[in-house]
Amino acid sequence: MKFTLDTNCIIDLDLCRPSATNVQSLISAHRAGKAEVAFVAVSASERQPGDSYLDSFREFEARLKELNIDDIPLLLGMAYFDISYWDHAVFADEECDLEERIHNVLFPSVAFSYSDFKRLAPEATGDILTDKKWRNRWCDRQMMWAHVSNSRDVFVTSDNNFKKIERAESFEGVKVRTPEEAVALL
Repeated sequence: MKFTLDTNCIIDLDLCRPSATNVQSLISAHRAGKAEVAFVAVSASERQPGDSYLDSFREFEARLKELNIDDIPLLLGMAYFDISYWDHAVFADEECDLEERIHNVLFPSVAFSYSDFKRLAPEATGDILTDKKWRNRWCDRQMMWAHVSNSRDVFVTSDNNFKKIERAESFEGVKVRTPEEAVALL
């Protein structure tokens, strides 16, 4: 079984949250050859502890090493100027439809493109917090895009918003589980 672990799973490990034990069980199953586990490289583009963004992908790799999970494979998201780390993203044009369909399921009331977001929400112009929220949504859709486009079995997250995709038309095969639920599948 192929599990995709989102950024919340890294945070669980980093902060020793209750779900960390389950995330660690999934990683142990991977290391024992009983499951296939991967993180998504887009996690490096998310807001990091201290409410900042990383200057380089090496900083993200150092964090993974510190958490002793640097041996877990990384799935690549789509390359976007000023958000992605170019050496850790794919240049995709045919898959844009999939990305937009994912966005429309997860965030139907938010503009897909950043320029449309800024144009349609002029009150958000210059609002860094709002810009951070749009970027967070971008990261979420990239997480799911990487999961779906790599034909993975189970998306693992504590973010209930991802559950919407299971009920969406044309995403019937997508399974979203919490770390605890995912461990029960082993």
